[in-house]
Amino acid sequence: MEYYFGLFLFAFGIITWIPFLNGVYGHDLASIMYWVDRSRRGDHVLYKDTCNLAIGHFLHIMFMQSIWSKYNTKAFYWIMCIYSSLTSLLLFWILLYIFGLIPAVIGCMLFSLYIVSPRLEGNWGPFEQLIPLPLFGSILCLLISSDNNSYMLILLSGMLLGYAILIKQVAALYVPGFFLMVAGTGHSLSYHLAFFSGIILANLIPLLYYGMRHNAFWGYLISTWLFQLPSAINSGKYSKFYPKVVVRNQKEKKDRKQILFNNSRSLFPLLFLSVIGLMVIFRSHFTLLHFGLFLCLGLSVFNMFMRGTLFPHYWLNMVPWLAIFAGIGLSEIIQSSFRVGHPTLFTLIGIPVVILLFIDAVRVDKKYYTLSKDPYQFLRKVYGQGLVNGYKLWSEIGRYIKRTTKEDDKILICGWAPHILLYSDRTHFTIENNLYTEDYLDIYNQENPTYLEFLNRIYKFKSFKIIKQRENVFHNGYPEIIVFAEGKADIDGFEKLTGIKYSFEISICGLMPIFRADLELTELMACFEKPKNRSIQKREGRDPTKDKFLDSADPQDWDTALEISKQLLVTDPYKIEHLLTLGECLIGSGNYKLLFRFYNRLIDKKLVSIGTRLELLGKLGEAYCYQDKFKEAEETFKDILKLKPDNPTVLNNLGFVYSRQGNNGKASICFRKALELDPYNEDATANLEQIKAMC
Repeated sequence: MEYYFGLFLFAFGIITWIPFLNGVYGHDLASIMYWVDRSRRGDHVLYKDTCNLAIGHFLHIMFMQSIWSKYNTKAFYWIMCIYSSLTSLLLFWILLYIFGLIPAVIGCMLFSLYIVSPRLEGNWGPFEQLIPLPLFGSILCLLISSDNNSYMLILLSGMLLGYAILIKQVAALYVPGFFLMVAGTGHSLSYHLAFFSGIILANLIPLLYYGMRHNAFWGYLISTWLFQLPSAINSGKYSKFYPKVVVRNQKEKKDRKQILFNNSRSLFPLLFLSVIGLMVIFRSHFTLLHFGLFLCLGLSVFNMFMRGTLFPHYWLNMVPWLAIFAGIGLSEIIQSSFRVGHPTLFTLIGIPVVILLFIDAVRVDKKYYTLSKDPYQFLRKVYGQGLVNGYKLWSEIGRYIKRTTKEDDKILICGWAPHILLYSDRTHFTIENNLYTEDYLDIYNQENPTYLEFLNRIYKFKSFKIIKQRENVFHNGYPEIIVFAEGKADIDGFEKLTGIKYSFEISICGLMPIFRADLELTELMACFEKPKNRSIQKREGRDPTKDKFLDSADPQDWDTALEISKQLLVTDPYKIEHLLTLGECLIGSGNYKLLFRFYNRLIDKKLVSIGTRLELLGKLGEAYCYQDKFKEAEETFKDILKLKPDNPTVLNNLGFVYSRQGNNGKASICFRKALELDPYNEDATANLEQIKAMC
């Protein structure tokens, strides 16, 4: 009969996933997919080229990509569906072995209902869903080994726990609870040593593999242990020194209470039933095995508060342990109601409370369930159309990147949106997964950019002698394109870091600005700012201060004139005559875009005097006129007159703009004011006469 129940519960676990099989993948899955894809292509080695990632974050994606050549969201959820159903089957046999059939069936069903993704607060939690299977496998091996005293089963049990730690390093918290369970199954000290050896072996195998095959011993050690483990050992110190990226969105104390309540509300039935289950165990016979399970539950609660903030998806770490005790509690309530005699007070109170708690949980969580084939339906139902538009925006910007870039372009994406990597189908991005702009700048402004400074503060390494430092990626070349997917577009920081100037290219839907490297602007601006990029070198040629060619050059030979004007700028970049000469050459050669970028950069950054800025604005106004952009020219000339209202040249130019717009009245006023300030202004006189002739 137990086998039939097992098959039923396996099928029940699959059914609970049906509402989520059409969901879109989240941030973590997208970024992991990117790194796995690069590893499969052979242009990236995990832990050698990227030393801040954990192995368990990749194993399930690697397995999936070995079956499907391309990332498939629905396929991933089907795999997780089967994975979680197998986990619930292991839980069934564990509870059957310890507590009997009814608690096993109930606990297994509760686990299947609560482990599905997304669950609490729209959680994606793929890694938390991976941990229970090896944990339950380890417990089951412990229970079976107690019957035949098998060292191999104990060793396997330790290896399964070690594998859970590989998936999520904070699973090391459960080690004390598991040692209590080893003692609770009646094993001697030698079995404890075998169990511990299994844990070490599971973590030693990949360590040796990466060390021997990829020369990435320290990289793997950093990513798997040195980087993550302090959060389980000393979470306060870990949060204090941890890079800002992972402790973002910290909440005030008053907000934390609200978050705590909102995320735990649908867990109230499990929490209530777990208390009942613990009471039943304490009343009957509380062994070391039970104490080990209870300690793991307590440690899973502690896990939720690490890293200095609350992580909603960490609630999933509590679900396996709560399901065990909740199964016992609900089983006791049900069985007590069928016992001979009058209903006890325990039954009369317990049944209505459980029913009310489950009704409330369903009411709170019903928004997470949808059978729609639309992959965005879940997001739309829970968060509204705004977040759906965000996902579609990432898709749009990904297509834009693919359409407007070359295969060998180096692209940097700042923000928590690695979806763009997949949507654009690029494999050459210069990126650290999940970093905001300020994190990039904090890290790569260091001489050796990595999280080693964090490790040094935790472990007190001396100048990182035992860890190979990582080269600054910007030393090998600057990114041609920088996309600000989220957060502030701090392009100034990247310009200081790379020595390259970036020009705004486009802003998708008013969000996500894109900047492209501007080597022409970089060359011109090098005269005003100390260049960091050694590829931008001073041009050699004739001395413009001694060469009269510029004055006698053919007006049509603008390219030659432009080269000489650039050399003039090198000799004295702040001389207004040189700046205006360059402007004339850019206008003559038709390179208006560079003119606007260069002059506006000088004006916005206030790199020249106020008088020079006004002169540059005047030249910009003229450039607008040459392009027949009279509205822009009008605004530019007005800006000058706000600061210097008695400028006859600008008044004349503004009058010209008005006349070209058909506003002869305003044009006449401007020309008359210009002549009042400069009676000998021939341009203003001619323009005024032309206006009179037209009237």
